[in-house]
Amino acid sequence: MANAVAARLKGDDYQHLFAWLHALELLMPQRCVVKVIVEDAKALSADDVTLLREDGAHAPDEYHQIKNHVDHRSGYSVDILVEQIKTESSLLQKWFRSWEVLLAARPCRRVEIVIVSNWGWVPGDELAGFIDGQFNGLKDEFFTASANEKAGKLRAKLASHIGSTPERFNEFARALRFHFGYACWHVMAERAAERMEHHGLKHDENALLITVGIVRGWVKAGRQEIGKDALKDTIAHHDLWLPKEARPAVNIYLTTIKNQQFDVLPDYVLDWRKYFMGNPAVRGHETLDPTDWNGKMLPELRNIEARVSSETNKRLVRARGLSRLSAWFAFGYIFCDVARYTIEVDQQGQLWQSDAQPSADFILTSNGLFGEALDSEGGTVAVGISVSVDLEGDIRRHVQRRTERINALLFVRPTRNLDRHCVRDVGDAVALADGAKSMIRDFAKHYGAERVLLYYVGPLSGACFLGHRLNAVCREIQIMEWSDPNYVPSFSLT
Repeated sequence: MANAVAARLKGDDYQHLFAWLHALELLMPQRCVVKVIVEDAKALSADDVTLLREDGAHAPDEYHQIKNHVDHRSGYSVDILVEQIKTESSLLQKWFRSWEVLLAARPCRRVEIVIVSNWGWVPGDELAGFIDGQFNGLKDEFFTASANEKAGKLRAKLASHIGSTPERFNEFARALRFHFGYACWHVMAERAAERMEHHGLKHDENALLITVGIVRGWVKAGRQEIGKDALKDTIAHHDLWLPKEARPAVNIYLTTIKNQQFDVLPDYVLDWRKYFMGNPAVRGHETLDPTDWNGKMLPELRNIEARVSSETNKRLVRARGLSRLSAWFAFGYIFCDVARYTIEVDQQGQLWQSDAQPSADFILTSNGLFGEALDSEGGTVAVGISVSVDLEGDIRRHVQRRTERINALLFVRPTRNLDRHCVRDVGDAVALADGAKSMIRDFAKHYGAERVLLYYVGPLSGACFLGHRLNAVCREIQIMEWSDPNYVPSFSLT
């Protein structure tokens, strides 16, 4: 009895750690995961951990069935997959029934059923030879083989077993992933710790035990569905965020105006003062050569990011320096959210990080959902974001003087008074970036624009954090820099 209880508890811990490892994908925008479900009742026999993705995501929804074993005395084979004990359905029949239900529930999404086990395949098993080692699914040759070949006979046998037509079986079989020989507890704990460290969480042994308890608590409380906000609240409640000073980071100086000492020593330096006009003490907005924005500065910035990516696994970037707003847009864009970077900036002596919780009361408004239409020709729209002062008059005058056709104008601003205190804290800066990105994307999509002219006046954190999020908005975003008495194009972000 004691051995049976211990085995069950070990299996539960293994499943809970697996669930936590994948719940952390909610913090990874590139994975497009919007919801993680533990013990998903709707998934029938693929119910242990569910990953639901955005409707437009390329990757499929994943439904995991986890089978942990206390030792490696055996393995999986076709015989085990089709074995029926008394009147109970076989594993393959259960997964087929689950797949049909899940496919019917979300017909617009691809479905994968992922079987996870620390057991491997029995050596020489007839199905194992058709499993692709790259993605753990069945090889194309399994489906294209003729009826008289080994694979064809096996297909027919399995289709008959689940009571399906050959065509329907093929569709189902292509959705199966056999993650057999999966990581043991120790290796999975290392992966979870690395992922937690990357996202700025405590990641020692005690923290891992806490996370297993968190998932167990979700299961006991019947709290099956977890979203990004709920996960962040849970992390905060259990004090799992690393203190800011303890988070591993790289330090980068970005300077276009004047040199100054800051609170951290730099690991990398981008000193662009030589590209700008002005006296030696303070450089201005205008470049000596307008081609330097994209011809010299942007390649230097990309090179620094490539070095950070290859020389370290740290993804918290502490950015310091006195720089023009265009430079902060480009910095955020290159060290982007989808590449899993978090950026910390010094905003008037306060250290603000781009992954902070957005303020619920920081609200943006505009001149209509789709702005003001100007010209039906061309593929360019213009967006003005006013935070510290109102830009509308300056932008209208600049657009009128341009020979380029502008389809439409969108003017975005907070509902608060426009002044240097409009953005009060880091939550406001994050809400500004999130809201503006969404409005720009919808605006550009409405007009089918391939190019956005982006004008902004506000705190550097707003420029950096918005640049950090400007993926999947438009083919090209042209940042506009104020150079008295007019605007000039600076970085072209593509």
